[in-house]
Amino acid sequence: MPKTVAVLGCGLIGSSWIAAFSTQCQTVKAWDPQHSVIRPDASSPIQWCDTPEDAVEGADFVQESGPEDLAIKRELYARLSNKLAAHAIVASSSSALLPSDLQAGLSFAERVLVGHPFNPPHLIPLVEVVGGRDTAPSVLEEAVRFYKAIGKHPIRLNVERKGHLANRLQAAVWREAVDAVATGQATVQDVDAAVTYALGPRWALLGPFATFHLGGGSGGLAHFIDHLGPVFEDLWDDAKRPTMTSELKRELIDSTQKQLGGLSVDELTLLRNDRLKSILRIAALQLSPETRTSTVEKLNP
Repeated sequence: MPKTVAVLGCGLIGSSWIAAFSTQCQTVKAWDPQHSVIRPDASSPIQWCDTPEDAVEGADFVQESGPEDLAIKRELYARLSNKLAAHAIVASSSSALLPSDLQAGLSFAERVLVGHPFNPPHLIPLVEVVGGRDTAPSVLEEAVRFYKAIGKHPIRLNVERKGHLANRLQAAVWREAVDAVATGQATVQDVDAAVTYALGPRWALLGPFATFHLGGGSGGLAHFIDHLGPVFEDLWDDAKRPTMTSELKRELIDSTQKQLGGLSVDELTLLRNDRLKSILRIAALQLSPETRTSTVEKLNP
């Protein structure tokens, strides 16, 4: 378990990572170009650093959460080589970039990987661990151990794909959601209801494979695939890519704002996080024993 963790980039995701690390790691060092002048009092568990070089010095694990821009990330990584410890792992929170592109040409390429969380990282257990062409297998194994040790549920992806796994699943649902509104099939409110009152509750407990296993009755997934598989394959063929016109964008935005009744983003975030804790207490029952214990402890401080 790394004792010192560095967080580079402290926006929405980086700040949430800090919240996760600060309760599990001995020392958390942080850097963000917008926070270089911050000087917390001596009792603060976070050490704010003036430069990324200062932040990674002495760190065992580095979680980079900068802008989703390959050039910016590569420029940042290039600054770290002289200060990075020989054993330190560098994980990017990137939601779409490939680790092979991030590590190309770096002297520490074998220690670079993607450790993609889901927002908010201090609550959501999932972390997608993805190695690039040069990432050492032992580094991937150590990253998985680290995330497990802080109460996360890491999954190791064996193939690099743009957007990794969970975002690709999310993108498929988003495509259908937008298409439903674009074609006049349903309103924004009804699309959200279809998820929150049907798909969402089931998926919080069982993923799509396990859900369809139950859908097959006593015959399980085999029966489901034999009898309903062709129906879903037909839906795949019927899927369309909606065109995001300016009019459609405005409809989606206005309808969503109306649906939320004027609540601010901060108010919605607090409400969502509070409800997430309740859902995750139940979902944690399905995690591995060590992850389950850590997750429940985090949700019941």
